[in-house]
Amino acid sequence: MKQSNRVFITGRSALTASGNTAEATWDAILNGQSGIAEIAEWDLSQWSTRLGGELKNFQPAKMLPDRKLIKVISRQDVIGINAAVQAVEHSQMLSYRDTLTDVDAYNDQSAVFVGSPGNKYFQQYDFLPLLAKTHGQMQPFAQHLFEEVHPMWLLRILPNNVLAYTGITYGFKGPNHNVTNHAVGGTQALVEAYHAISSGQVDRAVVVAYDVAEPQSLFYYEQLGVLSQRHLKPFDEEHDGTIMAEGAAALVLESEASVRARSATCYGEIIGGLSNSEVAGLFSIEADGQQLTELMHRTLSSVDLKPQDIGFIVAHGNGNVKSDDSEAQAINNVFAQQAIPVTAFKWSMGHTICASGLIDAVLATYALETQCVPGIANLQQVAASCSELSVSAEHRPLNRSTHALIINRGFASMNTCLVIKSGE
Repeated sequence: MKQSNRVFITGRSALTASGNTAEATWDAILNGQSGIAEIAEWDLSQWSTRLGGELKNFQPAKMLPDRKLIKVISRQDVIGINAAVQAVEHSQMLSYRDTLTDVDAYNDQSAVFVGSPGNKYFQQYDFLPLLAKTHGQMQPFAQHLFEEVHPMWLLRILPNNVLAYTGITYGFKGPNHNVTNHAVGGTQALVEAYHAISSGQVDRAVVVAYDVAEPQSLFYYEQLGVLSQRHLKPFDEEHDGTIMAEGAAALVLESEASVRARSATCYGEIIGGLSNSEVAGLFSIEADGQQLTELMHRTLSSVDLKPQDIGFIVAHGNGNVKSDDSEAQAINNVFAQQAIPVTAFKWSMGHTICASGLIDAVLATYALETQCVPGIANLQQVAASCSELSVSAEHRPLNRSTHALIINRGFASMNTCLVIKSGE
């Protein structure tokens, strides 16, 4: 598949339990530090599963471009908007826009793509006191609804708040898309933005993904048997589940012409990406990783690369036995002959669900830039089922290629693959 325009990364950001910026998160990974700890936001002292990845020193009003927004948005929106702000500021695109005589034309060619987590339990909190007061009876509930429930509740729960306010803040009027697809939503938003630029639809795009954990989701994920009470250890013999986390990330993408027009610094190049579903079920995945194998083959073929052209792989690596094992099998199916270094980042900040793929993409650009494949710091003994993977607790030099493959997986047996090349 040939594309007409190259797509470069000119701005990046991340907010995770390990750091409130992309650089701080990268430094934590290099230093073997994890932000996972007992959750402090809620009282879970009686719960068996209490670990999570929470942002540190969360100060919502200071994180927004307009403090008044705090009245009409939620915690997850704050995180997403802040990620967008950090990435736009990092790109320095606004200072260039300020020099133009036709700002409207620039804004018309500037898009926003967002991976949104969709519905959350907190969105129903405004109704709970009235439901309790009316004992769940709908007629009295309806009679008192408008006097008991604040009219602003609707604005706080809109799934496209981050999309809307990012565009409003910067005046970006180009295409805007809100992708909601569990853990792969952020990566799919990135791929959509890539295609919009490569096809000439727009010149630039801000891509954002964000998510938060809630006590209810923690409870139900535990009931599904996917959470660990101890740790998140991808591909380790002790891997026994994942750990929920909140976080966000953003990338600014630009066409080659847009980059050259303002002599922008590039932090990587998006080469391509694809997604598929194993159609195994909402909570099931193929044990042999066949669909993920085929997706990696198709992704590489679509960008005219061979397995040996990949320098390292950022695995989904969520610590669940079935996910780790099937992912390891798929990677071995494609890359067994190359022994390509494999790493993963969730051990440090937890599983940020919708934001996870975009966070991995941001961190992959740091690995390409520094020519370093970070180790999985808490890896002690590779699981027998993952023994053929080239994983390590130690950092390794990137000395064979300038390309990274990122794998992202989610419920409904969704898979995405993304290829990023080092910036030139």
